[in-house]
Amino acid sequence: MQRKAVREALDSLPFQQRLAVELNYFGSYTQPEIASMMGVPLGTVKGRVRLGLQKLSTSLKGVAVSDV
Repeated sequence: MQRKAVREALDSLPFQQRLAVELNYFGSYTQPEIASMMGVPLGTVKGRVRLGLQKLSTSLKGVAVSDV
């Protein structure tokens, strides 16, 4: 149930934000590495990750997420 909620929240993000978040948190790439891969300035990646995480936080409010 929790995994489904997280996947739905990720899928609701705009593509560029979702990609930046997934590469950063699930791919373990640094933000400078992501900027290089995507061909965008570092500040753009930082902004995309920040906005994506804010949207995920809002989407997942009330969903109990545990380390299962």
